[in-house]
Amino acid sequence: MRIEVENDRIRERKKQEYQDLVDEMDQKGFEANLEKISIKTANLFGIVLFILVSAITYPIYYLVNGKIDPALIFGFEGTKGMLIFFGAYLLSIFVHEFIHGFLWQFTCEKKWGSIDFGFNPKTCTPYCHCREALSFGRYFFGSIGPTLFLGIIPIILGIIFKSLFLVSFGVLGFVGGAGDLMVIFSLRKHRDSRLFDHPYEVGYAYFTAKKGD
Repeated sequence: MRIEVENDRIRERKKQEYQDLVDEMDQKGFEANLEKISIKTANLFGIVLFILVSAITYPIYYLVNGKIDPALIFGFEGTKGMLIFFGAYLLSIFVHEFIHGFLWQFTCEKKWGSIDFGFNPKTCTPYCHCREALSFGRYFFGSIGPTLFLGIIPIILGIIFKSLFLVSFGVLGFVGGAGDLMVIFSLRKHRDSRLFDHPYEVGYAYFTAKKGD
């Protein structure tokens, strides 16, 4: 496992490592293709997702529990409540990336040795990168994890235990997985490919058998 703060040297290393993988897969009879995710589209999808998930989740909470107190929408009243909520959400951004790595390492030959965690100062965002090409099922497993554990499960638990904090946290956790959901939706086209978390583009590479091979 590597933990790093991205800089020019690390970006060049990533490019070289990716090229080495492309060359290795080429020798095995596979060609590399890139599936890019538009950041603008992902942001727009996130807004739509927020509206849809909120429109479904809060009415269900109301039907099950009888009321929603707007003052407790973040779980606690006042400014302190908002600070606690958004502090927890900021922490979850890092947890999101850890979940990717934690799940992917189970599917990798080198386990944690194939996982990179880092922080990109240019975008002020953490990231996780898996350095092995994975099958559809293995890639899906690591991609869906954060949306499941930070989105769906908190929403369900919040409704069951009457916690608006968990429900609201889950809504934002679900929306935080908008890019992952776009990736997962696109995976249906590449079920028979080897999938590789792209190290410096927003998206992934998929390796398909060369025609005639």
